[in-house]
Amino acid sequence: MVSVATGAELYKILSTPALLAYVPVAAHLNLFNVVAESDKPVSGQDVLTAYKNGLPDGGDSVVPGLPLIRDTLLAMAGLGFVNGLEEDLYTANDLTHHLAASPGSIHGAIHHTTEMLLAAPFLVRKLKAENFAYPFRDRETPFQFAYKMMGNEDYAKKDLYAIMAAEGRMDSFNTFMGEKFTKAQKAHDRLRTLGYDLNAALKDGPSTAIKMVDIGGGRGHLLLELKDAFPQLQTEDLIVEEFNDDLGDISEVKFVRWNYKDQSTPQPIKGALIYHLSHVLHNLPDLEATRLLQRIREAMAPHSRLLVHELTRNVQSAGMHAFMMLVFGGRERVSSEWHQMAALAGLQVTFEAYPDFGPGLIEFRTT
Repeated sequence: MVSVATGAELYKILSTPALLAYVPVAAHLNLFNVVAESDKPVSGQDVLTAYKNGLPDGGDSVVPGLPLIRDTLLAMAGLGFVNGLEEDLYTANDLTHHLAASPGSIHGAIHHTTEMLLAAPFLVRKLKAENFAYPFRDRETPFQFAYKMMGNEDYAKKDLYAIMAAEGRMDSFNTFMGEKFTKAQKAHDRLRTLGYDLNAALKDGPSTAIKMVDIGGGRGHLLLELKDAFPQLQTEDLIVEEFNDDLGDISEVKFVRWNYKDQSTPQPIKGALIYHLSHVLHNLPDLEATRLLQRIREAMAPHSRLLVHELTRNVQSAGMHAFMMLVFGGRERVSSEWHQMAALAGLQVTFEAYPDFGPGLIEFRTT
């Protein structure tokens, strides 16, 4: 028997993409801060007034119209990001306050909705065009297919990071990566909770070796957190490798330019104690991920360890897994897949921890 309530719930789920389209608009309007900071219900006119007050004096900024602001507030209420009271009146809830207090969440919301909503509608079209070949290869995903169908042949050949760099969005993306969507445990506390003894790993090797290398480490947030926990670590001990090293003045770590997606360039730091890959391998299909492991393996010494910080593929991470597949051809992985990739790369898994929620840890060492 068909239930009206069940049908309504189904419709709510299926209409979510339309509501998500308004999230970047809400971020542009600073909507969450306006609602969170108000001690009374907020209307569309209140948001518009606050937006105008925040514009620089004498500028030529375009001011959005009131209908757009009202529809954006309604969409955010539909998502549960604010509470709707009555027509055009809204108050804050826990999600509103979280978004207002976390710039990383706002930037992440912009990027995830922008790329996801572009790639998702082209999933079936790409599958049909290629006889349902799946999983996708690097830079041959529904994301690139969307640009190809829109006639943008340049972006159709690039990965997301190259596109974000071309559009000047890497600074925003690195802000997201520094916080993610939640203020999680500090890196050292998380590793300790997972049962990993980082202190012992730092002592297991020659004193002259580079202590840590974070591959694709953004602004160095992971190493900076670990430096706080281990004050003995000096700037020269902490290397962040990025394809774009124009990341501002961060004096506590050293930046080295390395594009891990360029197959022709070897890992530049040899024999480090610890190499980190934090939320990097899920951006890559299995073949490219294994090749990256092989290139790091070539730089590792017998004392070296490679620590991979990734989500585990499960119901909790289903959305992220789908996002990685649609945009990168990557995936979240489980233990058996890490062991298989390790064997192909000449490595062995020597520690693994897979929490139900949040990033786990897999340690690789040379065989």
